[in-house]
Amino acid sequence: MTPALLDESSFDSFLSGQDTAVIGFIEQKGDATEFFALARAVSGNYPGVAFAHVEGSSRALFEAFGLSGTATAIFRERVGMYLEPGFPAAELLERMLVGIAVLDMGRVRGELAQEKAARESLAVHRVCPAARRGKL
Repeated sequence: MTPALLDESSFDSFLSGQDTAVIGFIEQKGDATEFFALARAVSGNYPGVAFAHVEGSSRALFEAFGLSGTATAIFRERVGMYLEPGFPAAELLERMLVGIAVLDMGRVRGELAQEKAARESLAVHRVCPAARRGKL
């Protein structure tokens, strides 16, 4: 099982077609071997989980996620659940996939919407009061 190769043009459509996806951001060629082995070790136990990788030549995707090197990301229903440098051990990845699978995604989306509204509210309050009243 070789993980699909993603780039800027295929990333969104890949995520749209998956319930859960594990994506390896691969900076160097040697990292690909490690991620592919991880995908082979875990994919047999989780047939509903899609595995893909992004190569270092897709700098825009690395930058979009604030990455400067190799990392692992897990998405469920297009929502980022995990993003950390490096690759986790197979046992840890399996535990994360089990935990992510039981999440109530309606609740997760609700909490994300609340956090977004709170951030937007703070941004309004950080503006000078005179500027909010249009006096500047």
